[in-house]
Amino acid sequence: MSKPCGAGRFVVKVKRRTFLAALGVSAVGAAACTPTPAPPVPPPTAPPPSPTPTAWPSRPGDSLAVEAVVFDGAFGTSFVRAAGERLTERTPGLRVRVTPVTAVATEVGPRFAADATPPDLVGNSGADALPISALLDELLPLDGLLATTDDAGSRLSDTLFRTALTAGSVDDRQVALPYVLTVFGLWHSAHRLAAEGWTVPATWDAMLDLGEQAKGAGMALFVYGTDAADYYLELAVSSAIKEGGHEVRVALDNLADGAWGHPAVLGVLRGLEECVRAGFVMSGGEYLEAQREWSRKGRALLYPAGSWIAREIAQDAPDDFELAAVPVPTLTSSPALSPAGIHLAATEPFLVPRRAVNPDGGLALLRELLTAEAAAEFSRENLVPTVVRNSVPADLSSSALTSQTRMIADAGDDLFSWRFATHYGLTADLNPLWARFLDGRLSAEALAEQTQALTDKVRTDPEVEHYTVS
Repeated sequence: MSKPCGAGRFVVKVKRRTFLAALGVSAVGAAACTPTPAPPVPPPTAPPPSPTPTAWPSRPGDSLAVEAVVFDGAFGTSFVRAAGERLTERTPGLRVRVTPVTAVATEVGPRFAADATPPDLVGNSGADALPISALLDELLPLDGLLATTDDAGSRLSDTLFRTALTAGSVDDRQVALPYVLTVFGLWHSAHRLAAEGWTVPATWDAMLDLGEQAKGAGMALFVYGTDAADYYLELAVSSAIKEGGHEVRVALDNLADGAWGHPAVLGVLRGLEECVRAGFVMSGGEYLEAQREWSRKGRALLYPAGSWIAREIAQDAPDDFELAAVPVPTLTSSPALSPAGIHLAATEPFLVPRRAVNPDGGLALLRELLTAEAAAEFSRENLVPTVVRNSVPADLSSSALTSQTRMIADAGDDLFSWRFATHYGLTADLNPLWARFLDGRLSAEALAEQTQALTDKVRTDPEVEHYTVS
């Protein structure tokens, strides 16, 4: 005799409808109490293995030591150490070592030899910087880093000023990322000019008039450091580009034949030569002493430089100095670019060597440097903007930083840059020429001819890998 439906070892007296409702089965659907074989129970299986990590620093064998070698110049190296400390806080066991150097090519260059190992990150700045054009195959492309996103979903490349990407690209390869946004101009004491009732003029003719006034007050118009005379190369090139337009920039940066004979270039050199002949330009010795002659002693009115100058004279300038900058002058009042146009360069480049022990660690440290937090702290400490957009602290009060942000805004689209001198390692050859020119021992024409000869030599050298701008 068959058992009634539901009979078995365990019989619980529950109303049928209540039980079925608890199981989510309708009474009608269960009316035919036909035994249904239980579904097969699969044998127990082990949990699936955790996927092997594919990103540093969690992969098997990943190094937790990061070595950075950084140029110890106007900005020091503490900002890299601070970034390393933030990175180690998020990465248990990570060790970041930052080594300051004053001659990058001399001290780091030998580590790129075939039998040596370069550091994981290099801060490549200063007069003795590594020649990037000669190391292209040794550098890790940074395109992958630029494609990473932050917590808000923004690509790193979109958070940076475009000039940073341009400056670090060679033959469409992103091999470097500069960190500092350098504003070039004529730096001065706003307090001193206001006290004299003077303004920095917008043309070279008017600059001669200001030179006469400064000379009458016992001051030179300009001062130069013998080992930084090429600061006036920057002044002249910026002025010529504004006067003649982008055709001048393209010709100079591409090392074009005859570029230094362009009327705008020669015109600016002649204007500066008039200042030299009139006695408006003084030698101040080596560059730090020259800066003290200008900032501390007040023996010169203007100093052409980049925004690093704010940090370099911080201990020398009087409390009421009010450091500020204005755009360089042009030949005429109607130049090709706006009189407000400025040379804006992304400087202090960082490189990640391909053959480093821990290139992923170098990339991670560089990524940390490019966070808004790190950039804001750098601007607060050094009074200059970084290549990270919208990172200057709103509560920071500085005449130097205020003038830089104003110059960038006023220039609009007339922002320009070039890199032929540093990229091709011409600084060591150009500086003595400019020292002789500013001392009155070389004419404008001779300076142009000798500079053209230097650039021609680089342009025609088949061993040099050249870049092209447009």
